[in-house]
Formats: sequence, structure tokens, C-alpha cells
Amino acid sequence: LADFTVKSEFVGYTDLVTKAKIAAILHEDAFVDFAGAGETVSVVLDRTPFYAESGGQVSDGGWLRGDGFIAEVKDVSKAPHGQHVHLVLIKEGVLKKGAEAIAEVAAEAREATVKNHTATHLLHKALKEVLGEHVNQAGSLVAPERLRFDFSHFAAMTAEEIAEVERKVNEQIWLGTPLVIEQMPIAEAKAMGAMALFGEKYGDIVRVVQVGKYSIELCGGCHVKNTSQIGLFNIVSESGIASGVRRIEAVTGKAAFLHLDAQLNLLQETAALVKASPAELPRRIEALQSQLREVQREIDALRGKIGALEAENLASRVKLVGDVPLLSAEVKGADMDTLRGIADRMKEKLGSAVILLGAAAGGKVQFVAAVTPDLVKRGISAGAIVKDAAAACGGGGGG
Repeated sequence: LADFTVKSEFVGYTDLVTKAKIAAILHEDAFVDFAGAGETVSVVLDRTPFYAESGGQVSDGGWLRGDGFIAEVKDVSKAPHGQHVHLVLIKEGVLKKGAEAIAEVAAEAREATVKNHTATHLLHKALKEVLGEHVNQAGSLVAPERLRFDFSHFAAMTAEEIAEVERKVNEQIWLGTPLVIEQMPIAEAKAMGAMALFGEKYGDIVRVVQVGKYSIELCGGCHVKNTSQIGLFNIVSESGIASGVRRIEAVTGKAAFLHLDAQLNLLQETAALVKASPAELPRRIEALQSQLREVQREIDALRGKIGALEAENLASRVKLVGDVPLLSAEVKGADMDTLRGIADRMKEKLGSAVILLGAAAGGKVQFVAAVTPDLVKRGISAGAIVKDAAAACGGGGGG
């Protein structure tokens, strides 16, 4: 396609359906005059409503229909000389060079995409207002189902900052501001304060997208006519993707409603689990947390009592190995915290001893070893003891 200079006009800013002529068919890197059902080929039209992927906005999909053929448009990219190259799967009939066709963009997907694209411009401005003028775009994706916006910032956004950005974007939607889109010299656009978006290439004449007095950017993408068409804007996530680069994922319109509806259903399900209404949920959770803290205190007290009783029972099981007192025992039903507590009590009670305690639960074995300071000075290592004990059971340990 490097030498292919046949003109192809893009009419997709205003028309989603148009009559077109098949200007060229490319199959396996060679120009052909026709292609049949089941084949995937690249097609250039003399005029097209299909947006080619650029500036973060994904390409349109849709259909080519003509006398004796139907082809599905899967993807659209730009050739070296600017023509839109359509990757199509021929569903029926034979596609011929020079044939007339009706080119039709998938309207629902395009409508969702333009909502997300205009919302991306509003988001960019809102981030600058909330976080500071240092915020600059570092990448974006505008698709029918969502938008993704990468931007320069030094820290994770707080919940309050996210809520403020979300509110500012929705305020612009509620205002119902008409968009003004014009072609003008780049110097004039820059003088107006237009922001350049990441990944765009600009010539002497640029396309300026202006949302009232709120946002003005250089952009070749597709947009709503009025901000009210976006309907609703909701931030789904905010995360870090690199040093000094954050990422926001968001949804608009129907997708935003469905996201919020799912969140509301989750809230209602959670409230039902604790037998409370959604409005009562915070107080109910606080009460449950208080109860859990009290239960934990009671558990800790009981563990202390159990540990004391076990220590009394275990004291009689100390044996001498040479001149070193050794206590080696299984403590049934104990967890690791209980084992540590008993080991500490036995160290205090015995004064001088090597202690190895074990417990089995759920098919797993846990060990705690302890050595009193006088025996540590003699070179006896609790870490070595517990490691050897664990190895005998097919595991490892130390520390």
C-alpha cells in the first residue's frame, strides 16, 4: 500500500451509512480483482463512514453490502497515504473491485464510543482542576464498552479526589453543553489554549474540539453533539501502571448505569446478610466489628488459660538429655499462637530447658522450638531444632 495513492474520503463524522465503490482489494499482500465467501481481505473504498483506529479511539465495525455480496467489517486502519483500509470477512457472494456497496457502521457501538471519547476530554480537564496543571495524558483507549486514561501524577488518588473528578465530569454532562468542532491553523488553535492529545499527529490545519469554555483539545476522533448525550459518567478504577503514571478506567451511558446497578445490588445483598437496610449498613458493620473485637479478647483470654493449664501438665514430662532438660510434646488442638504462648510459659517455668512443641490440624503439622538463654550460650539453636523436626515430617522451618 506504500505506492497506493487512490483517494478515499472519510465521511464518518456526519454519516454512518453511505454509498461507496470498491476501489481496491488486497489479499495476502497482493492486489486482486475479486474475493469469495469465507475469505478475509483488506478493502479500500472511495468514500467510507468507518473510523480508522487512531488517537486512542478504536476503529468502527459494521457491514458492506452490495449486489450479490455481504461482508463484515472487522477492523479499520490507515494506509501510508491516509486511506482507510477495511479488514473484512466476506460472508456471502463475491466481492469485486469497482463494485458498488452500501457501507454501514455498527451504530450502537459508535454511539457508545463517542460518549466515551467526549468523556475522556472532560476527564482530562477535571483531573487538571482537581490534581493540578502538571497532569498530562500519557495514553488512552476509547472503546464502546469503556474508556481508559493514563496520566502523569505522583501519587495514588484519594477517594475524595476520585469522587470530585467524577462529580466535575457529570456536572458538565448535566449542563448539556453543545460541542463546537472546527478546522483551523495549528497556530490559531494553540493560541486558543487547545491541548494536544497523546499519540496524535498534527498538520498545519488541525481539528479543534471545544466543550463550551470547559475543554478545548486537538482531536481527530468522533464525539457527541451535546454533553447530555453522555448520560452518566462513572470511574470504575484508579491504579498505578508505572512510576509517576496513573490509570483511570471509566464507563458512560448504559455501561455506567449497569455498573452502578451492579454495585447497588451488591450493597443490598451485603445488607441482607447482616440483616440491615443499606442505610443502616455502616452502623451495623461497626457493631459487628465491635463484637468481633470482644470475641477476640475472650479467645485470647481462653488461650491464656489453656496455655497455663497445658504448662502445668507439661512440666512433668521434662526429660534430661545428658545435662540438658528437654520438653518434647504434642499439644492437641493448638494453633501457632497457642504453641508460642505455651513455649514462652514453659521457658519461664523451667528456667533452663530446650522446648519443642507440635500440633497437627487439617493435615498440616506446626512446630515451635524454644531454648532458654543459658543453653543458647552453649550453642543450642531453636532454629536448627525446629528445622530438623519439620524435616522429619517432610517440611521445612527455621527462624
